[in-house]
Amino acid sequence: MNCLVVGLTGQTGAGKSTVSRLLAKGGVPVVDCDILAREAVLPGSACLAQLAEAFGEEILRPDGSLDRAKTAKIAFSDPQKLKTLNRITHKAILVLLERRLEELRTDGKRLAVVDAPTLFESGADRLCGVVVSVVAPRELRYRRIVGRDGLTPDEAQRRMGAQQPDDFYISRSDYVLVNDGTAEELAEKTGRLIRILQEKAGI
Repeated sequence: MNCLVVGLTGQTGAGKSTVSRLLAKGGVPVVDCDILAREAVLPGSACLAQLAEAFGEEILRPDGSLDRAKTAKIAFSDPQKLKTLNRITHKAILVLLERRLEELRTDGKRLAVVDAPTLFESGADRLCGVVVSVVAPRELRYRRIVGRDGLTPDEAQRRMGAQQPDDFYISRSDYVLVNDGTAEELAEKTGRLIRILQEKAGI
């Protein structure tokens, strides 16, 4: 049985995670790549060993687990280091993602969403039949991530600067949700999207 795989992506602070939660609440199976990313770097994994070799043992906590905040701080301070981080982690996440999608197909699911902040950069978009991007004005995104992640203004600007502009997402997407209004408006837009996707999946 065919399963329509939908890639969901967007810039930090745009509201992708909110849309992802609304999709799950609407009964759509969602594979969260952030969860897969945590699984990929569990103590003892090949991925974690490669990261420690690339960035040094300082990124490991005393219990051997990855200190994600420290790793992010190092990676986002240097474009080359960010590339190295992505090269190592994306490969491991893709393996887990393909396995999870196969499980959903075997389970008879007709529709599944892949929630991936780096959908295009990781190559995960090649697994998707439809791509949806969530975008929002830069100033709104800035306010959201400073409030949500407790970043300094400089850290927030660096994190936003490391991401692609709106056009990058819009030009590669089948559907674009612009999150520039209220929570209710975003929920309404997501509800319409669910109906469209279910129709495409033949549900």
